[in-house]
Amino acid sequence: MKHTLAMFACLLTAAGFTSGIARAGVVIDEQVTTTQGSTPAVTHNRQLMVQGHKEKMVSDRNVFVIDLDKGTMMLIDPNQKAYAEMPFPPHGMSSNPAQQLDLNFQKTGKSSKVLDYGCQEYSGAGKTPMAAVSTSGCFSTSAPGAAEFTEFTQAMGAKLKNAKAMAGKMPSGIPLTMDSTRTVNAGFTMPGLTPDQAVKLKEMIAKQGPQTTKTVVTKLETRDLPADTFSAPAGYERRGMSGPGIPPAGGAGPGANAGAPPSGAKAPE
Repeated sequence: MKHTLAMFACLLTAAGFTSGIARAGVVIDEQVTTTQGSTPAVTHNRQLMVQGHKEKMVSDRNVFVIDLDKGTMMLIDPNQKAYAEMPFPPHGMSSNPAQQLDLNFQKTGKSSKVLDYGCQEYSGAGKTPMAAVSTSGCFSTSAPGAAEFTEFTQAMGAKLKNAKAMAGKMPSGIPLTMDSTRTVNAGFTMPGLTPDQAVKLKEMIAKQGPQTTKTVVTKLETRDLPADTFSAPAGYERRGMSGPGIPPAGGAGPGANAGAPPSGAKAPE
């Protein structure tokens, strides 16, 4: 969690599924474009793999694996050939209901097509003491793997809700597009800061400007994923959360932007 909840977002089993039924996996390729304030936009690709209650997110720099049944999240650094594991939801998530983010998604009545799959548009907005978030997405319940993805996000949402980290519920289906804007509260401060530190924090927030993230699915497929898809590669060294090459517990992760909405572990970065 880069700023926190972050850890990662909202997410929120689908009817007819039970833990005893074998499920196909769904593989989602995405293009993510992020803009922070006046800085140039940055575009990168990432891939989500979901099967049962497990999700793997592969980005340009790191790999994240969430296992809802074990209650763990693994951070893998391919460059360092190392990994670290932490509880999920992370213990650092606030238990204060005032910190919960509820985007209160509502149908807009609009529909569209992405990759020839029909989708329904939803929009939502919410805020925590740290940031305000507005988002819109086009969710498809007919795209390949939509039922499997929905089950995972609902199970994830239940975990986050129980941890008092999230409130509300994501729409069913796979978000084929997602546009989000996150604006940090200019008056936000952290307890324990000296007056000088508080001033510097506010200056930093003012310079950052809003963060906008646009995510578009570029490919979808369903297939059985081997069990080792969600394991650390053989030969990788296990390290503590602050070990070299491994983000610390407060580092970036899925849904790592405080107040950012995850969709699975998918969220603005």
